Amino acid sequence: MKRILTLNTVYIIVAIIALGALFIPRAVEIYNLRIQGINYFTNNIENYHNNAHPIEGEYTIEIDLNNLENNKGKVLFDDGENQIYLSKVIAHNTKEYELFFRSSGSSSLGGATIISGVEHKHNNDGLISKFQAKAKATYRGDTYKLSPSEYSGLNYSDVDEFGFYLELPEELVPDFEEEGMIDVAVTNLYINLWAKKSF
Repeated sequence: MKRILTLNTVYIIVAIIALGALFIPRAVEIYNLRIQGINYFTNNIENYHNNAHPIEGEYTIEIDLNNLENNKGKVLFDDGENQIYLSKVIAHNTKEYELFFRSSGSSSLGGATIISGVEHKHNNDGLISKFQAKAKATYRGDTYKLSPSEYSGLNYSDVDEFGFYLELPEELVPDFEEEGMIDVAVTNLYINLWAKKSF
């Protein structure tokens, strides 16, 4: 009668099981990261630290109120890994506009970052998102404060959104019909970090 299992076969089977036990969890982790993006870390607080704090600086972008489509994609902030760009500008009437910014972060198995106008922080209730950015508009030396509008949590894989209302004084409306360029400066951006815990 022929032996079905040789010692070499047993060694091969044990090696395959050991390699599977080593690589399958990592492959699952990579797959989940690809699908969920930063949300992978927000749902995995047992293995990742979370920290958020403001970054210094004022970041300015020029907005064309006479051609709203031309503003789409203008970059407010870019450090090579994290980016904030203008996603759209909506005119509610001749003197009221709404500006929407989209923040795009970066992630790897070691952790993730996203720089945004929104602070994302964990507490006992889970992930809490809070609008933190401030903005002002400058036109011909005069400054106008913008008020916060809508914002999102990390609903997408590696992005969130935040917006501001820009309300022009009535006397400026005729000027903008000729020259509609205005500078918008944003401050109090937040860096949101997730880093792998070392056990």
